[in-house]
Amino acid sequence: MATINGLGQVAGDALGGAASKKDNPEIIDQTEFLELLVTQLQNQDPLNPMQNEEFAVQLAQFTQVEQLIGINEKLESDKGSDSFGSLVSYLGQEVWLDSDVVSVSNGNAGEIAFQLGNNASNVQVELVDSAGIVQQVLSFGPLSSGSHRIPLDEVTAANGDYQARVKAVSSGGGEIAPEVSVAGIVNGYIPGPNPTLLVGDREVLTSEISRVQIPK
Repeated sequence: MATINGLGQVAGDALGGAASKKDNPEIIDQTEFLELLVTQLQNQDPLNPMQNEEFAVQLAQFTQVEQLIGINEKLESDKGSDSFGSLVSYLGQEVWLDSDVVSVSNGNAGEIAFQLGNNASNVQVELVDSAGIVQQVLSFGPLSSGSHRIPLDEVTAANGDYQARVKAVSSGGGEIAPEVSVAGIVNGYIPGPNPTLLVGDREVLTSEISRVQIPK
């Protein structure tokens, strides 16, 4: 007679690597598990029947196994989307957003990133309001060619949203105007129907990210 004492093994087999019955015929599914339980009840020794406590424990274990299998299947189906696993993978990574609009709050506008094709003798960041007026110019001096992520933490412009524009002068005297991205380190996430990542104080969708890299 079949027994169902190895519930831990059942759970491990069912959950390990999203195993399916067609891939491994030795793995039992929820229906077969329940059938085994009923069979055991029907064929139990009348002189030593299953105790009510044992029956309740096995039913509770079966429910837990079923719930774990459902969670695992949901995570597998969500791969490549804004699932829990994909959100966690962004933690601690540097991301560049497909936006050059920064939000100033109490003198801080977060961080921006850009790529310089040549060495620059002087780099400036302009904060431009919705009317196209430059409200502040921040100077960062010379920067070498390559990618840069710089903080905008000494802003005197009023609180609000601004376009960040980078203007640089190359060592040869030419003007450089690289594309600007809002950037930062992913320090958290908010799960839910519309999950978002936390980049500083900003909530962003994964669809807004144009570049991911290991922080320098």
